[in-house]
Amino acid sequence: MTLRLEPLDKKSHDRKSFDCGLERVNEFLWREARNQMDKKINRTWVLVDDEPANVLPAPIVGYFTLTSATVVRDELPDQETRSRYPAYPIPVIKLAWLGVDSRLHSSERRLGETILLEALEEAYRIVQYSGMGIAVVTDPLTQSSDRFFKRYGFLPMGRQFGELQSLYLPMGTIGQLIDPPS
Repeated sequence: MTLRLEPLDKKSHDRKSFDCGLERVNEFLWREARNQMDKKINRTWVLVDDEPANVLPAPIVGYFTLTSATVVRDELPDQETRSRYPAYPIPVIKLAWLGVDSRLHSSERRLGETILLEALEEAYRIVQYSGMGIAVVTDPLTQSSDRFFKRYGFLPMGRQFGELQSLYLPMGTIGQLIDPPS
Protein backbone atom coordinates (compact mmCIF):
# COMPACT_ATOMS: atom_id res chain seq x y z
CA MET A 1 0.00 0.00 0.00
CA THR A 2 1.44 3.35 -1.10
CA LEU A 3 -0.49 6.23 0.45
CA ARG A 4 -0.92 9.77 -0.82
CA LEU A 5 -2.70 12.71 0.87
CA GLU A 6 -4.49 15.23 -1.33
CA PRO A 7 -7.45 17.63 -1.26
CA LEU A 8 -10.78 15.94 -2.02
CA ASP A 9 -11.72 16.02 -5.70
CA LYS A 10 -15.08 14.62 -6.80
CA LYS A 11 -13.72 13.34 -10.12
CA SER A 12 -10.53 11.77 -8.76
CA HIS A 13 -11.79 10.17 -5.54
CA ASP A 14 -14.33 7.39 -4.98
CA ARG A 15 -16.36 8.77 -2.06
CA LYS A 16 -19.23 6.27 -2.39
CA SER A 17 -17.14 3.19 -1.59
CA PHE A 18 -15.80 4.72 1.66
CA ASP A 19 -17.30 3.24 4.84
CA CYS A 20 -15.78 3.89 8.25
CA GLY A 21 -18.65 2.27 10.15
CA LEU A 22 -20.11 5.57 11.40
CA GLU A 23 -23.02 6.76 9.27
CA ARG A 24 -22.58 10.47 10.13
CA VAL A 25 -18.91 10.40 9.10
CA ASN A 26 -19.71 8.53 5.87
CA GLU A 27 -22.63 10.81 5.00
CA PHE A 28 -20.51 13.92 5.38
CA LEU A 29 -17.92 12.62 2.92
CA TRP A 30 -20.52 11.27 0.49
CA ARG A 31 -22.87 14.26 0.43
CA GLU A 32 -21.41 17.41 2.02
CA ALA A 33 -17.61 17.58 1.92
CA ARG A 34 -17.15 18.70 -1.68
CA ASN A 35 -20.07 21.14 -1.56
CA GLN A 36 -18.76 22.75 1.63
CA MET A 37 -15.27 23.05 0.14
CA ASP A 38 -16.76 24.84 -2.87
CA LYS A 39 -18.46 27.28 -0.49
CA LYS A 40 -15.16 27.81 1.39
CA ILE A 41 -16.67 26.55 4.65
CA ASN A 42 -13.97 23.96 5.29
CA ARG A 43 -11.38 21.83 3.53
CA THR A 44 -11.26 18.04 3.27
CA TRP A 45 -8.15 15.98 2.55
CA VAL A 46 -8.26 12.32 1.58
CA LEU A 47 -5.70 9.57 1.95
CA VAL A 48 -5.70 7.39 -1.15
CA ASP A 49 -3.87 4.20 -2.04
CA ASP A 50 -1.71 4.52 -5.16
CA GLU A 51 -1.81 0.75 -5.67
CA PRO A 52 -3.14 -0.28 -8.06
CA ALA A 53 -1.86 2.64 -10.12
CA ASN A 54 -4.04 4.74 -12.40
CA VAL A 55 -7.38 3.62 -10.93
CA LEU A 56 -9.86 6.49 -11.12
CA PRO A 57 -11.71 7.38 -9.13
CA ALA A 58 -9.18 6.34 -6.48
CA PRO A 59 -10.47 4.52 -3.39
CA ILE A 60 -10.34 6.64 -0.23
CA VAL A 61 -8.51 4.99 2.67
CA GLY A 62 -9.36 7.79 5.11
CA TYR A 63 -10.06 11.48 5.34
CA PHE A 64 -10.12 14.52 7.58
CA THR A 65 -11.80 17.91 7.42
CA LEU A 66 -10.52 21.15 8.96
CA THR A 67 -12.41 24.38 9.45
CA SER A 68 -11.98 27.60 11.38
CA ALA A 69 -13.71 28.06 14.71
CA THR A 70 -13.51 30.03 17.93
CA VAL A 71 -13.61 29.16 21.61
CA VAL A 72 -14.25 31.37 24.59
CA ARG A 73 -11.80 31.60 27.44
CA ASP A 74 -14.09 29.78 29.90
CA GLU A 75 -14.13 26.70 27.63
CA LEU A 76 -10.35 26.24 27.78
CA PRO A 77 -9.18 23.22 29.79
CA ASP A 78 -7.54 24.81 32.84
CA GLN A 79 -7.17 28.06 34.76
CA GLU A 80 -3.55 28.56 33.71
CA THR A 81 -4.50 28.37 30.03
CA ARG A 82 -7.59 30.56 30.53
CA SER A 83 -5.56 33.28 32.24
CA ARG A 84 -3.43 33.79 29.10
CA TYR A 85 -6.34 34.77 26.85
CA PRO A 86 -8.88 37.60 26.59
CA ALA A 87 -12.61 37.17 27.25
CA TYR A 88 -13.64 37.51 23.59
CA PRO A 89 -13.66 34.61 21.06
CA ILE A 90 -10.25 33.06 20.40
CA PRO A 91 -9.40 31.49 17.00
CA VAL A 92 -8.75 27.76 16.72
CA ILE A 93 -8.70 25.16 13.96
CA LYS A 94 -11.47 22.61 14.25
CA LEU A 95 -10.86 19.02 13.24
CA ALA A 96 -14.45 18.59 12.13
CA TRP A 97 -14.29 15.07 10.63
CA LEU A 98 -11.87 12.16 10.62
CA GLY A 99 -12.50 8.67 9.35
CA VAL A 100 -10.67 5.51 8.29
CA ASP A 101 -12.29 2.95 5.99
CA SER A 102 -13.52 0.08 8.18
CA ARG A 103 -11.87 -2.52 5.93
CA LEU A 104 -8.57 -1.17 7.26
CA HIS A 105 -9.45 -0.75 10.95
CA SER A 106 -7.48 -3.82 12.00
CA SER A 107 -4.52 -2.88 9.82
CA GLU A 108 -1.16 -2.73 11.54
CA ARG A 109 -0.47 0.47 9.59
CA ARG A 110 -2.21 2.59 12.24
CA LEU A 111 -4.05 4.62 9.64
CA GLY A 112 -6.05 6.54 12.25
CA GLU A 113 -2.82 7.82 13.73
CA THR A 114 -1.44 8.60 10.27
CA ILE A 115 -4.52 10.62 9.34
CA LEU A 116 -4.63 12.42 12.69
CA LEU A 117 -0.97 13.42 12.42
CA GLU A 118 -1.54 14.64 8.85
CA ALA A 119 -4.51 16.69 10.07
CA LEU A 120 -2.48 18.18 12.92
CA GLU A 121 0.39 18.99 10.59
CA GLU A 122 -1.97 20.71 8.17
CA ALA A 123 -3.58 22.67 11.02
CA TYR A 124 -0.14 23.67 12.27
CA ARG A 125 0.81 24.91 8.78
CA ILE A 126 -2.38 26.96 8.58
CA VAL A 127 -1.68 28.60 11.94
CA GLN A 128 1.97 29.23 11.05
CA TYR A 129 0.93 30.84 7.77
CA SER A 130 -1.94 32.92 9.14
CA GLY A 131 -0.48 33.71 12.55
CA MET A 132 -3.89 32.97 14.11
CA GLY A 133 -5.04 29.98 16.11
CA ILE A 134 -4.08 28.64 19.52
CA ALA A 135 -5.18 25.01 19.25
CA VAL A 136 -7.02 22.28 17.41
CA VAL A 137 -10.43 21.37 18.81
CA THR A 138 -12.59 18.40 17.97
CA ASP A 139 -15.91 16.87 18.98
CA PRO A 140 -15.63 13.08 19.43
CA LEU A 141 -18.71 11.17 18.28
CA THR A 142 -18.08 8.00 20.29
CA GLN A 143 -16.33 6.86 23.47
CA SER A 144 -13.82 5.10 21.24
CA SER A 145 -12.96 8.29 19.34
CA ASP A 146 -12.77 10.19 22.65
CA ARG A 147 -10.16 7.69 23.92
CA PHE A 148 -8.30 7.85 20.59
CA PHE A 149 -7.89 11.64 20.70
CA LYS A 150 -6.93 11.64 24.38
CA ARG A 151 -4.08 9.20 23.62
CA TYR A 152 -2.54 12.02 21.57
CA GLY A 153 -2.83 14.62 24.31
CA PHE A 154 -6.24 16.17 23.60
CA LEU A 155 -7.76 17.62 26.78
CA PRO A 156 -11.46 17.88 27.70
CA MET A 157 -12.89 21.38 27.39
CA GLY A 158 -15.71 23.04 29.28
CA ARG A 159 -18.12 22.46 26.40
CA GLN A 160 -20.45 19.51 25.93
CA PHE A 161 -20.92 17.80 22.60
CA GLY A 162 -23.70 15.28 22.97
CA GLU A 163 -22.75 12.96 25.82
CA LEU A 164 -19.05 13.81 25.52
CA GLN A 165 -16.95 16.93 25.89
CA SER A 166 -15.22 18.80 23.11
CA LEU A 167 -11.45 18.25 23.15
CA TYR A 168 -8.55 20.70 22.85
CA LEU A 169 -4.90 20.29 21.78
CA PRO A 170 -2.64 23.37 22.05
CA MET A 171 -0.51 24.38 19.06
CA GLY A 172 2.66 24.04 21.17
CA THR A 173 1.86 20.38 21.77
CA ILE A 174 1.09 19.89 18.08
CA GLY A 175 4.45 21.40 17.17
CA GLN A 176 6.16 18.86 19.46
CA LEU A 177 4.15 15.96 17.96
CA ILE A 178 4.89 16.78 14.32
CA ASP A 179 8.38 18.26 14.71
CA PRO A 180 9.90 16.88 17.90
CA PRO A 181 13.08 18.56 19.17
CA SER A 182 16.26 16.68 18.26
